Amino acid sequence: MDTIVAISTALAKSAISIVRLSGKDSLRIVSNLLKKQQGQIHTSQSLCNDINLMPRQATLRNIYDEYGRMIDKAIIIYFKAPLSFNGEDIIEIQSHGGKLIAQEILRVCTYYGARLANAGEFSRRAFRNGKLDLLELDATISLINNTNANFTQLLARNLSGECSKMLDEIRLQIIEIIAQMEVNIDYSEEDLDENILEKSLQVLDNIIQRFSTILESTKHYNRLQNLKLCILGKPNVGKSSLLNLLLLRQRAIVSNLAGTTRDAISEIIDIGGNLITIIDTAGIRDSGDFIEQEGVKQSFEYAKQSEILLCVFDNSEPMEKEDFDILDFLSQDSLKDKFILVVLNKNDLIKKNTHDFTHFNTISINTKDIQNASLIKNKIQDILTMQIDQNTFILTNNTQRILLESALHNLQNAIISLQHFQIELVSFELTQALQSLGQITKPYNVEDILDSLFSQFCVGK
Repeated sequence: MDTIVAISTALAKSAISIVRLSGKDSLRIVSNLLKKQQGQIHTSQSLCNDINLMPRQATLRNIYDEYGRMIDKAIIIYFKAPLSFNGEDIIEIQSHGGKLIAQEILRVCTYYGARLANAGEFSRRAFRNGKLDLLELDATISLINNTNANFTQLLARNLSGECSKMLDEIRLQIIEIIAQMEVNIDYSEEDLDENILEKSLQVLDNIIQRFSTILESTKHYNRLQNLKLCILGKPNVGKSSLLNLLLLRQRAIVSNLAGTTRDAISEIIDIGGNLITIIDTAGIRDSGDFIEQEGVKQSFEYAKQSEILLCVFDNSEPMEKEDFDILDFLSQDSLKDKFILVVLNKNDLIKKNTHDFTHFNTISINTKDIQNASLIKNKIQDILTMQIDQNTFILTNNTQRILLESALHNLQNAIISLQHFQIELVSFELTQALQSLGQITKPYNVEDILDSLFSQFCVGK
């Protein structure tokens, strides 16, 4: 298998860049980089020994190109197979940061025989060599892409293999029940032992409850990833001022002229560990200006695409037609699952807005007071707070979720069949559940059932 190489850190101005090699020739390739030579490619094992890299020890060395010119002074760490991330020889070259140094080291590695790695190829090799299963692989990318700090611990549990271990334990419980059912099928003239029946029902019920909790947590996880927050309101209610307040900087132009914001302005903001894209939209009003009309259409579209809506109303003025248009928009069935917060702005002025907003989450503020930024963020955080059991697990891949739902359905059918003493159907449903669970982590093997059957039951031979 080819020895691969890639830059593992972002190509940016930074303190450190990491170039990673993986494969049987990693040590030979790096040995060439550590020797000041001109145009020679060494292949002998003696040169590898001469560079004196001890596994799992950081070594500070000069890095040279193929002409013997020094590129950088870097830290070299050698992870010897099979005790590495993917089970192969891995060497990391930790150079100074920036774009040019790491790219030059990468180029020289390819000169000495390494191939540029494909996307995810280091992890693919880890899976092939049994270092990671499918759940752990998916947890890796999910941790990288996670936008909600509340789920970091759960994703880390998947990465550490805890979820896979839990599924393996459940798998064994199901196999044991199948083995008991198979024995009863073979001796069908005898009634199913009542203790076995009760124990099997209890085990299956516990598994169903556990799977249901996982699916519910997964639903929350998906809902709280890549959140978008849309600021909606008529002109001059303080939408752009609200955006600037939340960002704690002047991002949007603020003016008393209606229609100042005609296009959407978006920024990323951290609210309680949630990375949220916040969007300031054009003011909602009837206008003869074509560009402004398009802006209003976009405002409603952004609102439909967002999970959180901050609907701003002027507390110092009576409600107008545009305000009621927004309320009508919020009453749509398609928005019933949105997090909606009504912001009553300009509470430093005399209150003239007497509309009843009690059926909404509301907050009364004025955007001139910087303290209100924390109040709004806390209110949003309260809306987003989900009571998630940190002892459960989440499935970050849609295929995994579908497989677990399928297994859950089979287990529910198995309980119904077991209650009606339909033993053959119980065995069938549980076998189907095993196949679904196996596709989440590892292949299902009928030999597991036979091993359990023969070890626990006497069948006369």
